[in-house]
Amino acid sequence: MKNTFRTPALLSLGSFALLFAASTPAQDPARVTSVDQIINRNHRQKVSSEPSSDANKTLSPHEQTLMADATESCSYKFTSGSGATYMNYCVTVNGNFANFQSPAGVEMLDQHHAWEGYGVCDLGTNVEYWDYGYASSGNWKAPVKVKETPTEIEIERSTSDGLYLLTQTITELPGASPEARIVMVLKNTSGTEKTAILSRFAGFLPDKGASGSNLNENYDGSEDSAWGYIPANATYTTPSTPYGLMLNSIGAPAPASTFAFSLGFAYGSQYGPDPCLPTTQDTQGTHLFPGMVINDYGAGAYAYGLILNKNQTSTVTLRYLPF
Repeated sequence: MKNTFRTPALLSLGSFALLFAASTPAQDPARVTSVDQIINRNHRQKVSSEPSSDANKTLSPHEQTLMADATESCSYKFTSGSGATYMNYCVTVNGNFANFQSPAGVEMLDQHHAWEGYGVCDLGTNVEYWDYGYASSGNWKAPVKVKETPTEIEIERSTSDGLYLLTQTITELPGASPEARIVMVLKNTSGTEKTAILSRFAGFLPDKGASGSNLNENYDGSEDSAWGYIPANATYTTPSTPYGLMLNSIGAPAPASTFAFSLGFAYGSQYGPDPCLPTTQDTQGTHLFPGMVINDYGAGAYAYGLILNKNQTSTVTLRYLPF
C-alpha cells in the first residue's frame, strides 16, 4: 500500500462571516446568520449528541475506503488539446475526479491517489453526506448515470434517507485555456424547508509530487476560489515545475433566493472538510486552520450555504482551471 499521508500545517486567517438571506424566523428556528454561528452551533450539537464520535477517528482513510460506495477508479475519461492546451481528466462512477492533467505531462490531482469530491450538510439535523474518493459517509444511494456524451457526463445521487438529490454535470471545455466545468444541482426532496451547506473538496497536488521526496506545495483561497500550486521561484527544493490548479466558483447559486453564503479556502490537511464544520475540522476530526499554506501539505474547498424550500433546487457552478 502506498503511503499518502501528509503532515498538516498550522495556518492563520482572519475571522470570516457572510450574512444569510433574510427570512422569517418562525419558518425555521434553526436558521443562523453567519458562518461563525453555523460552526459554533453545530460544534455544540456534535459534542452534546455524539459523545462517542471520537471512536471512528482512529480509522485511516485506507480503512475507510473499504466502504463499497467509495472509489478512486476511473469510469469516464475525457481528453482534448495538445501541449499547452492539453487536458485529460477522468470521473469516477460516483462523480469524483480521478485525475486532472493539464498542460501535457503535468498532473494536478493524482499523486499516488486522487482525493476529490463533494459534501452536503443538513443544518437542521446535523447529518453529513460526503464522498471524497478516499472514503465516504456511507449514506448515499448508488449513483445513476443520466447522460454521457464525448464531452460530458451527468450523474445523479440520492442520499439514503431520501432527503436530498445531488445532480452533477461535468463538461469538458477545451481551448486555449481549457477547463472542466462542474454544475451541481442540490434538490430538497424532504418535503420540508431545509438549510444546507454544499461543498466541493479538492486535494490539490500539482506536478511530480510522486517522483520526489519533498511533496510540499503552496495553497490558498479567496471569496471565489481555492487553489494549490508550485511558485515560480520556490524557496524550497521541489522536483515540480511552477504550475497550479484552481477550483473556481462561477457566479452565485441560482435561484438567488436559495443563496446564503459562499467561500473558498485552503487548509493544512490532506483530507476533505467535515461538511457541517467545513472551516473547522476534516473528516478525521482534525482541527483545521483555514488560510495560506506555504511549503507544506494541504488541500482546498469551496462551500455554499443554501436555503431550500420543499422540492426546491439550487444550482452552483464551478470549474477546474489549470494555471
